[in-house]
Amino acid sequence: MKRKKYVAAVSLLTILSVAALAGCGKKEAASESKVKKIVVGTGNSYEPYCYLDDKGNLAGYEYEVLKAVDDLLPQYEFEYKTSDFANVLISLDAGKIDLAAHQYEWNKERDEKYLFGKEPYTTYVTYITVAENHPDIKSLDDLQGKKVKSSAGSNTSYILETYNKDHKDNPIKIEYVNNSTDEETITGLLNGVWDATVMTKRDADKLNKNYGKTALKVTGDPVQTSSTYFVFSKNDTELQGAVDGALKQLKKDGKLKQLSIDVIGGDYTESE
Repeated sequence: MKRKKYVAAVSLLTILSVAALAGCGKKEAASESKVKKIVVGTGNSYEPYCYLDDKGNLAGYEYEVLKAVDDLLPQYEFEYKTSDFANVLISLDAGKIDLAAHQYEWNKERDEKYLFGKEPYTTYVTYITVAENHPDIKSLDDLQGKKVKSSAGSNTSYILETYNKDHKDNPIKIEYVNNSTDEETITGLLNGVWDATVMTKRDADKLNKNYGKTALKVTGDPVQTSSTYFVFSKNDTELQGAVDGALKQLKKDGKLKQLSIDVIGGDYTESE
């Protein structure tokens, strides 16, 4: 009799344990079902912002900021999809991604198609950049009739194209080059393939450092003084608001500034 009672008790405990585990699994599944997956589109060759490291893993400032944002948003889980710069916004158009992250500056043309975040996360001040021994280029007017390296869909291209609309008699010759290496950019400018390009001082410094000597210089006044924002589908105000809120928190606690210093090499979250 005692043995029967013991077996019955063990069986009851087993049943209760299985039931408890099953209940726990349902609870976790229910919890997980409330988490919405967000597909983030970003680049794969713009170091130190968004690129693939030696092991093929996504790295850079964009990625580190987005990870910090994701940590503050338990209702979302970020998944990353990398592509060439020119294809990131195309993926947003096609509904393949929910958020575009590639140091995007605001401009009117983009604003008509997309929803920009309201919280900037990087300053982006660009200058005409030329070979170190090129003395005669200091403004967009000096670029008329000259070849300028740019990338399709970039804000720089937008600025140059807008300039050309007002100077059709002698436009800037925009050379669209996507995903060029540092060496190709420097060699092209030094050898006269292009007369100039447009970039930030920090990018010019990076190119010179990688080249091993001063080959390029920024010149004149800034072509554009702006900031960068995450970009969303036109009506996705819920995701935009959540990401903006997280960025505000990262600014408040100093983490955004620290990420900029650690990854980019300086505090580029404020005006340069």
